[in-house]
Amino acid sequence: MSSRTSPLESSKASGDFLEAEIVQVIDALEYVGDRTATWHDARTTAVLEASRSLPFYGIVLVEPKTPIEIKGCQIETSNGSRSTRGRFYVKRGAHEQLLEAGGMYLLVVYLPRPGLPQVARAIVPATLVDELLSGRWYDVSGSRSEQEVAKLAWSHVIDPAGVDPSVTVGCRR
Repeated sequence: MSSRTSPLESSKASGDFLEAEIVQVIDALEYVGDRTATWHDARTTAVLEASRSLPFYGIVLVEPKTPIEIKGCQIETSNGSRSTRGRFYVKRGAHEQLLEAGGMYLLVVYLPRPGLPQVARAIVPATLVDELLSGRWYDVSGSRSEQEVAKLAWSHVIDPAGVDPSVTVGCRR
């Protein structure tokens, strides 16, 4: 059973909230609804360049019309009797489509508080994420839409030494 108490605190609702906020604060992004594509959340409308609040890994810029999948995770999550760093949850089918399209991940680490304050962001090519996910895929049973998924701790992509939970990035306009 989840310790989340309101709809805003569900994983899906948190993801939707982060996607909407990111698209609103980054001018070079436009929202892509699930009716258009279920494998990415946004696309670039202009050249997107790295900034202090949005560092890039493995690239220097993102060209217009590039699909962007926005993934968020909590800075820490419960792991039984202790805490562990949060993990991004990646669906294999969507990941494969993003790879084929030369897409990017926009990864967001947030605090589980009202407003989901963001403490780290990064743009990472799907090809780099693919390398990090090697050997991590597992089958999902039940009535879920995906067949294979993988989890990736944010610290495998973003250096924890550069993340301060008391400092947020990308404040709203």
